[in-house]
Amino acid sequence: MWMLLLRISIVVLGGLLGFFTGQQIALFPNQPMLGPALGTGAGCLVGLLVVHGITKVVRDFNLKMITGALLGVLLGLILSNQVIGIVHISFKSNSANVLFNVFVGLCFAYLGGALGLRLFQVTEFSKQPGVAKLPAKMGFKGPAPKVIDTSALIDGRIADVIDAGFLEGVLIIPQFVLKELQHIADSHDPLRRNRGRRGMEILKRLQESRFVKVRVDSTDFPEVKEVDEKLVMLCAKLKAQLITTDFNLAQVANVQGIDVLNVNELANALRPVYLPGEEMEVFVLRQGKDPRQGVGYLEDGTMIVVEDGSQYIGKQVRMVVTSLLQTASGRMIFGRTKENLDPTMDRDGYQRYLKRHHRHGEGQVVQQKRNSRNG
Repeated sequence: MWMLLLRISIVVLGGLLGFFTGQQIALFPNQPMLGPALGTGAGCLVGLLVVHGITKVVRDFNLKMITGALLGVLLGLILSNQVIGIVHISFKSNSANVLFNVFVGLCFAYLGGALGLRLFQVTEFSKQPGVAKLPAKMGFKGPAPKVIDTSALIDGRIADVIDAGFLEGVLIIPQFVLKELQHIADSHDPLRRNRGRRGMEILKRLQESRFVKVRVDSTDFPEVKEVDEKLVMLCAKLKAQLITTDFNLAQVANVQGIDVLNVNELANALRPVYLPGEEMEVFVLRQGKDPRQGVGYLEDGTMIVVEDGSQYIGKQVRMVVTSLLQTASGRMIFGRTKENLDPTMDRDGYQRYLKRHHRHGEGQVVQQKRNSRNG
């Protein structure tokens, strides 16, 4: 608020100073009010240009450190006093001289305050370990900063990844993400409210982690309404990576050249690998589309189809993997229980059996897809 008042004061004083300047110069003797009017307009324009120029210089900075602002304002006033002493500009009117001095003082105070805020922020930020590279031209070294979105906070698995030591450096929480998370936590819907509160708990857990330094960034883009667009713009501005579980947001960010750390892709990459012929244990949960099939799931959600496994529903069985199938929605594993394998089968016969059932498993999945479309 005080910065806004300072801007308005600079423009108003610029206009008054222009008024007295136009009155003193008297460019239009036949029209005595034209000169002061033009001077007022020119003075307001100069004030606006001064405010705009300084704001543009520090527009990309986070102007939130009040201590740095006060020091900057103080140094700006001292410098303005020195400049006024060196540059001898006097007007016939004492009021104009006072306005000139005040105008110069406010300009230097505004410049000093803006730069002081940024200097204080950078100095404090660079003292933290694992400082982010924001951007390279400023000379920061270390891992790139990571911006986390609401979906990753609510999901919560990123906290386990960080606690395991796989991520380090600076983790940036945008202010607009916090607002969205708080809005979800205050929802009247119990499910949404629990999701929002879980996100808050994960955020607190991240703040207590020894592997990352959590920083709340107040940068906002008022002209943009969608949080996803703001996230992409913030990552581009900070040259940061984006942590998310939102597939669509990840795709948009990738198109715009943003490095995306998708927690779901990480989970898929860390799924255990089972090859045909390997044994595994699975709990048969329900019947499959084929009445003779039993269906179970691994802890990561991978579907297991047990041939002739309907008789084992509600039981833990040991099965042999016969085929694997990767689909757009995930991975499927087909197999048979050891009791349904021929114990007298030799090695070559067993390999032929695996190949035959691999083709059979793929055919079943194709038939299931056809049935779902026709149904």
